[in-house]
Amino acid sequence: MKLYLDASALAKRYLLESGSETVLNRCRQADEVLSSAVCVPEIASVFQRWKREKKLTGDLYHLLKGEFASDIEQATLVEPNADILREAVFCIEKTGLKTLDAIHLASAIKTGCDLFLSADIQQQKAARLMGLRVEEI
Repeated sequence: MKLYLDASALAKRYLLESGSETVLNRCRQADEVLSSAVCVPEIASVFQRWKREKKLTGDLYHLLKGEFASDIEQATLVEPNADILREAVFCIEKTGLKTLDAIHLASAIKTGCDLFLSADIQQQKAARLMGLRVEEI
């Protein structure tokens, strides 16, 4: 199974919260885990926010940052090339998504993923509208 994770789903791999178990289970079942290359700064931003909110200590922040770097080496990162960006514009026009959400959706579409995971309800609705199989988390 080709599994696509947007940043909201990917973040659930690192801080146990509602939906984390589903994300972890689907990642174990996947033959290939995909995400857009834009997830790298997105996840760095999430980790920094968690640190500011005192959900992470400094040591745990560095540990998770290392785990994320290791995980990303094993994942397939989709570069936002011209084809992806054209599809992202189409997604914005059709669904009203914000920029990075549209890039994730376009990346999932163009890779032909079997399952799209997002914790964002609007992203889930847009993905369904665009014909992707979505599992709510």
